[in-house]
Amino acid sequence: MNKMHDKIVATATQLFEARGINASGVDLIIRESGVAKATLYKYFPSKNQLIISYLRDKSDRLYTWLEENLIDKKKDSLEVLLALCDLFELWLTKPEFHGLPFHIASVEFPEANHPINLYSAELSKELQLYFSKIAKKAKIKDPETLGQQLMIIFEGAGLVEGLSPGTGAALRAKKAAVTLIKSST
Repeated sequence: MNKMHDKIVATATQLFEARGINASGVDLIIRESGVAKATLYKYFPSKNQLIISYLRDKSDRLYTWLEENLIDKKKDSLEVLLALCDLFELWLTKPEFHGLPFHIASVEFPEANHPINLYSAELSKELQLYFSKIAKKAKIKDPETLGQQLMIIFEGAGLVEGLSPGTGAALRAKKAAVTLIKSST
């Protein structure tokens, strides 16, 4: 994108993850990023647009990381689904993991029709479709159902790991997902 755009998103990301989205006001983001208010509003006419950009960036980074780590796997085999489970366990247990960003955003903006809540739901559905797409390539009988089941498992593990890191939820989720995948072939 643009260097200034990226700087603002990077600063917002640090603040949102350290303080929370609502606790990180526009003035704080401006001060911490060192940009002028006009510059921030040039790229993000509203805080909601900045939050959406943050959420999109976090999702894109996850998909890029997954694809880079799945590249050596056979894309049309069960092997890629099992590798995906390993990757999610790893991602959920990284020290910098503080919860799924779209979960956090939906909690901070709980109104069903709020643009952030709606976008968070869209990102959750997008991840479910990602799981389903991989399941379909692996020739799973009902890839949509498996995609949703994997989403339930890993979203739940993400919530538990975000609240209580190191509890083993990610490993247990991976084991449950592997069992589910093997029973779905």
